[in-house]
Amino acid sequence: MKQSKYNCILQDNTGMVIYNAATDQLVALTPQLANIFNEGKAAPEKIKAQHAELYDHLLQKGIFVCDDADETEAYIRKREEYERSSGEYTITINPTLACNMSCWYCYESHKNMPAMSADVKQSVLLLIDKLLADNKLKKLNLSFFGGEPLLYFDKVVVDIINHAKMQCKAFDAKLSIHFTTNAYLLTDSVLKQLEGLDVSFQITIDGGKQVHDSVRKTKGGEPTYARIVEHIHQTLSRGFSVGVRFNYTAKSIPSFIDVVKDFSHLPQEQKHLVNFTFQRVWQDNEGDASQVEQQVEHIERAFEQAGLFVNNAKSYIVPYCYADGVNTAVVNYNGDLFKCTARDFAPKSKEGTLAADGTLRWNERLRKRMSIRHGSDICLQCRIYPICHGGCSQMKLEAPEGISSCPKGYDDDKIQEIMEGRALYLLTSCKRQKSGNHQ
Repeated sequence: MKQSKYNCILQDNTGMVIYNAATDQLVALTPQLANIFNEGKAAPEKIKAQHAELYDHLLQKGIFVCDDADETEAYIRKREEYERSSGEYTITINPTLACNMSCWYCYESHKNMPAMSADVKQSVLLLIDKLLADNKLKKLNLSFFGGEPLLYFDKVVVDIINHAKMQCKAFDAKLSIHFTTNAYLLTDSVLKQLEGLDVSFQITIDGGKQVHDSVRKTKGGEPTYARIVEHIHQTLSRGFSVGVRFNYTAKSIPSFIDVVKDFSHLPQEQKHLVNFTFQRVWQDNEGDASQVEQQVEHIERAFEQAGLFVNNAKSYIVPYCYADGVNTAVVNYNGDLFKCTARDFAPKSKEGTLAADGTLRWNERLRKRMSIRHGSDICLQCRIYPICHGGCSQMKLEAPEGISSCPKGYDDDKIQEIMEGRALYLLTSCKRQKSGNHQ
C-alpha cells in the first residue's frame, strides 16, 4: 500500500485532517491517531498492525491505495462507468433565442429570433421517444433555456412537457424539468400548469432593487425587480425549488445586501426550497479582486445568518459541466445541436443537427470535444485533477494548441491553496451540520 497522490494533510496541536481529492472526503485524527499515522504512513502495514480500525478507515476514504494503482485512470473509469449506468439523459431545449429584456452582458443578440417551428418541435418529441425506447432510461431531464423560454411557454414548452410526461409514464421513467428564466413571465397561470411535476428554476437577480432595475429592464423600459421577487415567492409557495443566481460586478456587489430582507422572512419550509449563488459577470474585471471576494463573503454570511442556504463561492471545487457528459444534448430552436449553453448558438459552432425523425446527428466538433474532455497530460498528473478537471470541455476546445502548462495558470502554491481550502471548507461544513446550524 501507498499514500494517495491526491492527499492533502493539515496538522496542528489539536490533531490532523487528511483530505483526499479523489473521494472528496476528510479523515480527522486526534493527536494520538495522528502520531500513529505519521509513524506508519511510509509503510501502511505498520498502521494496520498497530490500529486495524484506523487502517481500514484510511483505505475506505482513499488515503491509502494499492502500490500498483493508477489513480487517475481509476478515477476516469469510475466517472465513465457512472455515465453508462446512470440511466439519465438531459435534453436542453431553446424554444427561442428571443428575450423580453436586454441585459448588457448577455452574449446573445436576441434580434429577429423566431420561436421553434412545429417541425422542429415534432423532431424533439420523436427524440424523446427514441431516448426512452432505445436507452431504457430511468430518468429524463428536460431543461428549458434561451433566450427567455417562457416567451413561448404555451406555443412550444407545454406540448413538449405533456408529451414527455406521457412517454415517461409509458416507459416507467422519471421526469424532471428545469427552467433557466428571468422569471418576469413566471406567472401563477404558468405555475398552475406545472403542478404535480418535478420542476425547478434558476432565476437571476442583478443587485438590490435600484441597481437591478438599472440593468434589467424590459424592452419597453419597465423595471423588473419587484415582479421577479414576487414571482420567486409565488414559485416557492407552490413547493417548487428555486436557485437564485446573483449576477454581480465589482460595482454592484454591495447592493446585494439589500436583497436579504426580501427573503429573510420566508417560512422555514420555503427556505429549504431556495438557494443562492454569487456569479461574477464574466466581462467584469474592475476593482481589487480580493476586496470583491471579501464583499461577497460578507454578503454570503448575511444570507446564512438569515437562515438562507448559500452555495459558497469558496467551496474550491468545480462540478462537472453538463457539456462534458455523454448523455446530454442542447437543441436550439432551429434544430441545431450543441453541448454548451455558455456561448452563443452561432451556426459555425454547432455540433450536429436534430434529424426530422428525432435522430441526433453529431459532427466532428462533438467528437473532438469528447476526445479532450478528460484533459491534457498536465491535468492528468495534477494533485487537484478530481476537483478541477482542467476546466470544462468548452474551455479545452478553445485553448491554444500544444499548451504545456496548467490551462488555468495555477502554480504549485495555488494548487496547495486549493487543496487546503477544500479541506477547510468541508471541515467547516461538518462542524456546522453537527451544531445544527443551517448552511
